[in-house]
Amino acid sequence: MTDRRQQGAENRDWGHEAEGLAAEYFLKEGYTIRERNWKMNRLEVDLILEKDRQIVFVEVKARKQGPTSHDPVTAVDFTKRRHLVNAADVYLRRLPVLYQYRFDIVTFTGTRDDYEMRHYPDAFIPLANQYKKR
Repeated sequence: MTDRRQQGAENRDWGHEAEGLAAEYFLKEGYTIRERNWKMNRLEVDLILEKDRQIVFVEVKARKQGPTSHDPVTAVDFTKRRHLVNAADVYLRRLPVLYQYRFDIVTFTGTRDDYEMRHYPDAFIPLANQYKKR
């Protein structure tokens, strides 16, 4: 396996492990996990949680720390937010009752053995018509 392919596999493994760590964190905080890696066509949400009749859509980002690394929260750009909003719309429309909802981001910086986790509740608020396909 080439170095680049191996690095990609390691990054995916770290990302998957970070999703598990985030799920554990939310369970300890009293959330119920409704879905992990929920997918509908090309839409995906890492975690869908519920607490106090509120649905929380969570994007998890993990990055190794290095001289060229950026804050993982910046990886949740406009396009990623639009996909999350579209996924949330599809998910919420399928529920039999109305829920309040929000979008959170959880980041992990470092390695599996030594990392810093940050939780950004209500990380962004979708504005009307801002995320619709043009």
